[in-house]
Amino acid sequence: MSPGSAGTEPQPAGAEDEPAADPQVARRDGDEATAPRLPSLGKQPGPILPSDSLALAGRKAMWVQVDRMLAREEAIRDPAQADALKRYRVATRRLRAALRVFRDAYPKRETKPIRSGLSDLADALGAVRDLDVRLEEVDRWAAEQPEAIRAGVEPLRDSLASRRRAAASTLARKLDARSHHRLMVGLTRFMTALERDPAATGGPPDRSIRDRAASSIWTAYELVHAYAPVVRSADLPTLHGLRIEAKRLRYTIEFLGDILAPGGEWAIERLVALQDHLGALNDATLAVGAVRTFLADRHATLTTVERAAAVAYLGDRERELARLRRSVNSAWRPVVGVTFARKLAHAVVSPPDARHAASSTGR
Repeated sequence: MSPGSAGTEPQPAGAEDEPAADPQVARRDGDEATAPRLPSLGKQPGPILPSDSLALAGRKAMWVQVDRMLAREEAIRDPAQADALKRYRVATRRLRAALRVFRDAYPKRETKPIRSGLSDLADALGAVRDLDVRLEEVDRWAAEQPEAIRAGVEPLRDSLASRRRAAASTLARKLDARSHHRLMVGLTRFMTALERDPAATGGPPDRSIRDRAASSIWTAYELVHAYAPVVRSADLPTLHGLRIEAKRLRYTIEFLGDILAPGGEWAIERLVALQDHLGALNDATLAVGAVRTFLADRHATLTTVERAAAVAYLGDRERELARLRRSVNSAWRPVVGVTFARKLAHAVVSPPDARHAASSTGR
């Protein structure tokens, strides 16, 4: 993937699923009338071992994320529990990343429905979470303003809150749909499936995760490093693509952290700093767009004070956007530098067994 056309988050996947008419029906899988709404994953597997197959390592990495989703399945329906929705969304994001990292271990016919369902779910979650962020930004800015400005910004906040309620309603319908129940049951079955023995089918032995870790991490790093020639002059969509690739590299390192030598944690810290900077840049971009749309749509109905308050907030977000754009290199240089590459290489090429034994002893 070239920097100019780099990854973008999946687009909305079309019409909403039809909710089940009977709430009890929505809590049943089509083939198993007694299937629970929140399927059980069973006992948590241990850490990834160097000798694990790619398939087993992938299921260990994904188990935690599916468990987090199941634990918050009901909480994300509560508008007051914005943190639960945020964490649920992060779990789906990490799960999708794990499916990408370990994709060679599983037949596409098994993972395609899961990936498609998670992509559709991510769109609905993202629509709500993005508006939560917009509201948090407005509230934070308004709290520092004079009383007249705080009152004047209320129409903007009301507009965002109305959009948030609509997005939450869309998400709730999706969560109540039969397809979502099938997704969660399918995920549970996928997590608890018995690993196939290649020898039993006459196939070659699986390579262990120890043999694949270096190539998986280094391939992800190459996709990040490919942005080096264009970061200084990159447009906002390209920087958003860089953020996605940096996130994927970070998750790959985290998934395989148990079998890496020291150095991975250091690399993760630099990637988090870059990801946070680019995330703030993306948030500022979305905020500017939202306020401009609000002013265009509501210009004729706003009072002078309300219009001035919205323009003042727009100016604040535009200045923040410009500041973050100018300072991208401060977060980018530590990731693209020689030190980062050396530490990452040490983490992936050093013998993992000693590292794993030491970390296991300290658990």
